[in-house]
Amino acid sequence: MIVLFVSLLASCEYDFVKPEPGPEPPDPTDTISFSIQVAPIWGSDNCTNCHKSGGISSLDLTAANAYNSLTTKGMYNTASPETSKIYTYPHPVSGSHNSKYSSEAEAQIILQWITQGAKNN
Repeated sequence: MIVLFVSLLASCEYDFVKPEPGPEPPDPTDTISFSIQVAPIWGSDNCTNCHKSGGISSLDLTAANAYNSLTTKGMYNTASPETSKIYTYPHPVSGSHNSKYSSEAEAQIILQWITQGAKNN
């Protein structure tokens, strides 16, 4: 009986589902596009539930208004990108905002965009 139990146990196979990997951090040599890589981060992360025109926050992160809002509110600092509020405040590891970037890779995209001059591209 024990031999039968052990042989059944040994024949069991488990398929473990591996989680999908998150986005890869950007290549430091790649140019980051605001409209293609940066603005969608805030829409997909539910930031625009509050950060929209007429929302509870004056910072509008909807695709149509994000760049202008970030610029007029002084949310980035190209001279010292690591201190930019749009990078540090919702950061996944050290941020203090109640909603954070969903991954370190998203935060790195934001930082690289600021480092490259925070262009509206």
